[in-house]
Amino acid sequence: MSYLGIDIGTSGCKAVAFDAEGKMLGGAHRSYLLKMPQPGWMELDSMEVINACCAVITDAARAAGDDPVQAITISSQGEAFTPVNDKGEYLGNAMVSSDSRSVELIEPFVKQFGLKRLYGITGHTPSTLFSLFKLLWIKQNQPEIWKQSVRFLCFEDLLHLRLGLEPAMGWPLAGRTMLFDVKQHVWSQEILAALELEERQLARPLPSGSIAGIIPADIGAGLGLPQGVKVVTGGHDQTIGALGAGVVDEGSAMYAAGSVECLCPVVSRLTLSPELCRNNLCCYDYSLPDRYTSVAYSLTGSNLLQYFREQFAGNLSYDALLAELPAAPSTLLALPYFTPSGTPYFDQHTPGALLGWRLTTSRGELLKSLLEAVALEMKLNLELLENSGIKIDRLIATGGGSRNRQLVQLKADVLNKPIEQIEVSEAGCLGAARLAQSADQNIPVLELVRREFRTEQKILPDPDNVEKYQHKFEQYKLFYSGIKNLAGTIWSK
Repeated sequence: MSYLGIDIGTSGCKAVAFDAEGKMLGGAHRSYLLKMPQPGWMELDSMEVINACCAVITDAARAAGDDPVQAITISSQGEAFTPVNDKGEYLGNAMVSSDSRSVELIEPFVKQFGLKRLYGITGHTPSTLFSLFKLLWIKQNQPEIWKQSVRFLCFEDLLHLRLGLEPAMGWPLAGRTMLFDVKQHVWSQEILAALELEERQLARPLPSGSIAGIIPADIGAGLGLPQGVKVVTGGHDQTIGALGAGVVDEGSAMYAAGSVECLCPVVSRLTLSPELCRNNLCCYDYSLPDRYTSVAYSLTGSNLLQYFREQFAGNLSYDALLAELPAAPSTLLALPYFTPSGTPYFDQHTPGALLGWRLTTSRGELLKSLLEAVALEMKLNLELLENSGIKIDRLIATGGGSRNRQLVQLKADVLNKPIEQIEVSEAGCLGAARLAQSADQNIPVLELVRREFRTEQKILPDPDNVEKYQHKFEQYKLFYSGIKNLAGTIWSK
């Protein structure tokens, strides 16, 4: 028997089959492209994404061979949703996290509803990230789509619909919509009323690891699946990836080095404090029972490395490009706001910036300054989390950036914390598969995750670099303030 974990990301989706011992049997990946039709707009073609998901399910099921798939779980990017009509047709593209077109709608809504009330219900502070404000944008700017939509579905539940189920989603994904009451674990009637949205237009919110339904035989056969395959709720990809990485104890956190650079810790109780609220640090359900998390993140992550390579390195491979990085900290100071910022500022306006560029600056040093800037932004987030009472003493790295020792060493030096590299290469898919197995075999997911989990190596901070980066960190905070003020002065006229 095998269990299928599906990970739906912003740039691609993957599915991996694991046996009951957690051994990878095989998997598949499909890429898709972001669409940017206007400044501030970032979309995915939902049909393209769901078709890609079906393709990887078929390929992974075939790769499972003599271990037929028993259950599947989906790990999904947060916030993005698709409007669907009564015929099941998609009425528009999905606005991904970094889509910022709704920015002007936030202040009027929050002024009327109340920030304290909104945070107390959802555990989140307002941003263009969240489904709430994206829905409000559709209501005000695309009224025909708003009227025709009988459902608004995130990618986990949208795939459920394609698989022939009544759509459901894990609590961690429901939390990212900013429509969910994280205390009562239901859709907030107050917020839905303010939006003039009906609960029936949303998926069923269930705890991660709940059986949402069985794939009908005809649909399963079309995907190469046996009869009776269970679909089990997963949730927000950061929480599922952290689970797959073995982040199960308080004090530990995943450091996801992907398109979004993210810290995802385990918290033993729902924590809604003024300090967290002030710094836009949320608290919502984790992928384990009776556990919560906060995510601190930069929306500029490995996408910056990809951008740099495409613009400045031609056909050079990533390994060859990274080999150009100098060993010592760079002499430049950069601000990594090449997308809208994540936590703690939710800054939609301040742009990326670079200070200290000379004719003597090499390409390697230029790139290193940009990578340092992302790490410095994460150091700021880590400091704020710990000052708010969420202590983190163990960091476990996941994502593409976690496989390069040079990049992990840079992060360890900047954060002044050891970072563990793990043997798991597909943490998101493994976390999802463990939830599927837990529901199928009625084994606590915590027991499954702890089985034979091993750290590959621990990267320790270099004491010489730590001191230099601490000095650069103090400069970095001043640099942000200065660039923010300067940008506001230039573009306000």
